[in-house]
Amino acid sequence: MKKIKEVLLKVKEILLIIKTFIKKIFAYVTKYTGIDWLKNKFIHLPNKYKKMVYGILFIMPWLIGLVYISLPIIIRSIRMALSDKYYFITGVGWQITGKWYEFTQFKRIFADEPYHVSLIVDTLQDVAVVVPLVVIFALILALMLNQKVRGIAIFRTIFFIPVILLSGNMLMNFERNALLTVPAIASGEISGFMHEYLPGIFNDAIFGAFGKIVLILWLSGVQILIFLAGLQKMDKSIYEAARIDGASIWELFWKITLPALIPLIYLNIIYTTIIYSNLSNNAIVQIINVHSDEAQMLGGTLTDEINYGRAYSAALSWLLFFIQLAIIGVYSLIVRLSSKRYD
Repeated sequence: MKKIKEVLLKVKEILLIIKTFIKKIFAYVTKYTGIDWLKNKFIHLPNKYKKMVYGILFIMPWLIGLVYISLPIIIRSIRMALSDKYYFITGVGWQITGKWYEFTQFKRIFADEPYHVSLIVDTLQDVAVVVPLVVIFALILALMLNQKVRGIAIFRTIFFIPVILLSGNMLMNFERNALLTVPAIASGEISGFMHEYLPGIFNDAIFGAFGKIVLILWLSGVQILIFLAGLQKMDKSIYEAARIDGASIWELFWKITLPALIPLIYLNIIYTTIIYSNLSNNAIVQIINVHSDEAQMLGGTLTDEINYGRAYSAALSWLLFFIQLAIIGVYSLIVRLSSKRYD
């Protein structure tokens, strides 16, 4: 036992020497590299600028990834979308031809591919209807799950399970087996009623959204958690004071709860639009995946041209991006105008 103690003491002494040596090296490095000077300057900065520095350091990994990974890919995608052709030459590699200002691929989409144009319009309508439904549905469920009832954690877990299980293959299987809708909608019982009271354009869009009611439920998991986080951070004393003044539940929601959740509504609009627009069952996404050589099976220019080519798929990708941007902008503007009454 004595020998073991002596060995442990020697190890402890060695570790202490190493620690002291590292501290000296670190102090030497910080002194002669200007880190100590920066540290002293930072300590004397106002809190406003300290928070700015913390924010920049926090997003620094993302900024590095944006500059060195994302931006080159974005620039290449723009070049592909504006090119005449983007084809593979054996022994040379992928080549871009054509003049960017002629917008060859976009002209090709709108002039030569009417079926693809109809899919673009259908996607715009579909996303425009589904996004507010998902956000509203998530808000209602978050308000319900925020109640103090027995077993509430189990219900929260159940609603988040689809987020974990949602994948391309499972989604395609659900759609193939008609599991993303309910029997009453699939049988046409509700559609007949809707045709009597709604105009044709709105009827088709709304009926398409209700036909994906299960998918809407599946897409609400993250949004529910975001709304729940906002609801649980609210000051309960505000609600107590409002109740003492005679405010009803309806007034509490419209004058306290909803104004506090407006920033989270913006976040959920952006998240829902991006997630739903890029699902594997999206018609535009399917065209992009099929015709952009996703499996890298194209052997030359002939096969590439038959399958529209990567330049065509890049143009479709940017159209899908503009659809998402437009929907996010329109709904954010609606929320902004609606929230002016709370300013």
